Amino acid sequence: MSTNNITYFDGCYIMQHEDIERFADTLSDGFSQYRLFEYACNDKYDHAKMKLFWKVSISLIAENAICIADSKQANSVLVYIRPKSKEPSVLAYLKAGGLKMLGKLGVKSAIRLLSFDTQAQKIAKRHRGENDGYIMAFATRIDKQGQGYGKPLIDALLKYLDATGEGCYLETLKVENVDLYKRFSFQLKEQCRYKNLPVFAMYRPSNT
Repeated sequence: MSTNNITYFDGCYIMQHEDIERFADTLSDGFSQYRLFEYACNDKYDHAKMKLFWKVSISLIAENAICIADSKQANSVLVYIRPKSKEPSVLAYLKAGGLKMLGKLGVKSAIRLLSFDTQAQKIAKRHRGENDGYIMAFATRIDKQGQGYGKPLIDALLKYLDATGEGCYLETLKVENVDLYKRFSFQLKEQCRYKNLPVFAMYRPSNT
């Protein structure tokens, strides 16, 4: 994260390289009740496989993203990809452990995740402009949910967005999250289904 942006996240813990595994573990735990990731694991959620998936994902985008948590324990984690971030190269993917991840997940799981990602990108292109960022992940550990660990993270991100004038896009797979994000000025732009999974595309416009 650029030092110019750190002041917006004073109340948050900013991820360091040694925290990637801890952040990945929180995301794997927090998303364990999401039907998409059960589907990706051949209908039986596998925490270790999904932790590896998140570890590789975070490693790939860490330099171009804002990765924050409530504390070093990472009870709640938010990952925001800045506008105009470059797609990782194949070499970067391999260095981040992509080959190991594919071997661990298995071909079927990898294809399911890739297929969903392809569809999600098509939806995003309809609503996200080049000056818009993207909330790639926002999750709280199951045993910490409802205790306020995530609110300081989204509040800090919104402060940053308002200061920089960036729009922000996200998709959620839970209908109960739609009203939550609406309270933070996100608008529901599209609702569709993928493999019988609901997808809600949401967008918070720039204030400029």
